[in-house]
Amino acid sequence: MREFLILLVLVLSVFQVTATEDMAGEIEATTIISLSVDSVTIYPDGLATVKRTGSMEVTEGLHRFVLDLPKSANEESVRFTVTNATIVKIIYDDNPEYIINVSRAGLQEFELSYLMPHAGVWMPSYSLYLEEDSILVSAYAVVANEFGEDLENVRLKLVAGPPQLDRVRAPAAPLYLAEYEVAEDTAMAAAPKMVSSDLATGRLETLYIYELEGRKDLEMDKVIGLPLFEESSPIERIYAWNAYWQKEGPVTEVIKANNTMKDPWPAGSALLYRNGEYVSRIDVPYTPNGTEASIVIGSSADLTVSKKQTNYTVKEEIKEITGAANASSMVMVTTKTWTYRLKLKSNVDRNTPIEVDDRRPLEAEMIFIEPAPSETTAIDLKWEMEMGPRDETAIDYAYKIVTTEPLDGSK
Repeated sequence: MREFLILLVLVLSVFQVTATEDMAGEIEATTIISLSVDSVTIYPDGLATVKRTGSMEVTEGLHRFVLDLPKSANEESVRFTVTNATIVKIIYDDNPEYIINVSRAGLQEFELSYLMPHAGVWMPSYSLYLEEDSILVSAYAVVANEFGEDLENVRLKLVAGPPQLDRVRAPAAPLYLAEYEVAEDTAMAAAPKMVSSDLATGRLETLYIYELEGRKDLEMDKVIGLPLFEESSPIERIYAWNAYWQKEGPVTEVIKANNTMKDPWPAGSALLYRNGEYVSRIDVPYTPNGTEASIVIGSSADLTVSKKQTNYTVKEEIKEITGAANASSMVMVTTKTWTYRLKLKSNVDRNTPIEVDDRRPLEAEMIFIEPAPSETTAIDLKWEMEMGPRDETAIDYAYKIVTTEPLDGSK
């Protein structure tokens, strides 16, 4: 629809300029416009929106303005406006020309905006400080300036989520960035290398825009860290143990932290500190505001676990079975029984909720199970339990598998 309207404006404008476009004397002036960058909005895939502004004294009448655009700017996305003026004609070229009719002489405000693929890249870099009952989430925005120029005193907006475009074309070569600079004299851990991804596919997904406070300076071809947010959140600890794959543990510690901010936490890498000491690098999942982030901390010694096979029996019986036409045959019926005990012991002076997963063969028939699982499927068993301080408990179950085999010489 927008393209149709632009074409309609151009068609209507032809009648206004036909009588004058061949008469150079009616063009008041030809001016090459080079405006300062006012703001940039950077998407996670490298696409950026650039807004340039400026002002200039302009006389009344027709003017030709030649836009000084970067080569990588997406021409289709260019929007150019002048106060007290209307667009008469656009000549698309390497540097687009706009024929503008200024209705009132004086100081006019100019605004130019466009899209640039692979112009900037940003990603969050977290530091998580885990205490007994809370976690401090400190996030920096690691921003790469690949706009081809220094950006001075600009408003910076960062988008979490892909842009809603799939029509912009750009070179497919990835962008590798290895030089990092920390802004505002704040020490950061070594930032990861950043690689620009492919452009978005146009899927409808919610976008969240972080507008950083104040104006920023971004040097060309530099990567800079800027404070994004910091929040302390109460946590809930949960432990998980997959007894089928890890018979002797360890359990995995997972914390749930509530995002009480007005903005989401974007997905990113984090350096984890426990009681002030570095532990490991982990991942922070994308977390909308008002929801809980489930953050996998890693292996934990807070619980000791083990799975043991406590019994195994095999019982064989020869039975006569009757088939069609009263024909009988002898078969060997084999019943195999397995018994298991899962032991859990708490090593801390607080309650420890734990989720235990195990698995049985598809053809197995359960004989007994204590305590009863919270969830079951054809093969999966799951318990959700809460252990007290220094508590010990166990899960016991048994199943059997029955097979039938015909015997040679049966009649």
